[in-house]
Amino acid sequence: MRILNLLLLCLLSTSAFALSPKRTYDRTPHDFHMTYEKLRIPSTNGAELNAWYFPSKLGDQLMVMSHDGVGNIGDYLERVRILVNYGFSVVIYDYRGFGESSDFKINKYQYIYKEFYDDFDAVYNYCEQTFHHELIAYGWGIGAGISLARGYQKEDIAGIIADEPFVDFTALKTKFKNINAVMTLPEGIENNDYNTLNIVKKEPGEKLRGLLFLHGSKNFLYSTEDMELLLEATTLDFKELYQFDLASRMDNFTINESEYARQIYGFVLSL
Repeated sequence: MRILNLLLLCLLSTSAFALSPKRTYDRTPHDFHMTYEKLRIPSTNGAELNAWYFPSKLGDQLMVMSHDGVGNIGDYLERVRILVNYGFSVVIYDYRGFGESSDFKINKYQYIYKEFYDDFDAVYNYCEQTFHHELIAYGWGIGAGISLARGYQKEDIAGIIADEPFVDFTALKTKFKNINAVMTLPEGIENNDYNTLNIVKKEPGEKLRGLLFLHGSKNFLYSTEDMELLLEATTLDFKELYQFDLASRMDNFTINESEYARQIYGFVLSL
């Protein structure tokens, strides 16, 4: 029985943060009667990303949304709908290997790919050159870590909303070992170009005015202390950590949609 329990823990621990790409969109903006524009954004190595742009006439901020590597952007339209209703324009995109973005072989037991950082850069560059909005980077899971790692020093990002970002890849390797998760990390991912804890210690981008971290108290991969470590490492004056009680990892939106949206809206208004 003890061996069975250990095997079950290993499977649950791994599945909780394994990449799970889906190519087919089960839902599209048409299903929500949403006004949108389909974008094709070039990235590195000849990759093209599928993205959807949702305009809003109620405000001048544009949310650049990066998901957690599970499913595809069609699975997160409820988040988009709420943000658009709050007056934000939104661009949400699929990494290569997801949805209708370019083919890319993905091992679900690799926690993240360096190419996903390139994809964020490509979307940021497109938005910065195409739209005349103040940019807010928002992501959850690996999308939160990428938004923070890449967005922190971008010239035209005013705020970053990071829902359960990864913190330090060196520590993460130890964590995977401790919870018996059969997960791998790309070689060299611990260096300054990818590791959030290193990056937030640097000089922030010229227009970056604030950070909001969202965290669930029952997250077994990253603790409140981990989030506070990121918070304390940055020199920005305006930085907040909001914790959802009883929320499991990367479930902060579904546990309390109204409070989740309220935290985002209040943060952006305070920038």
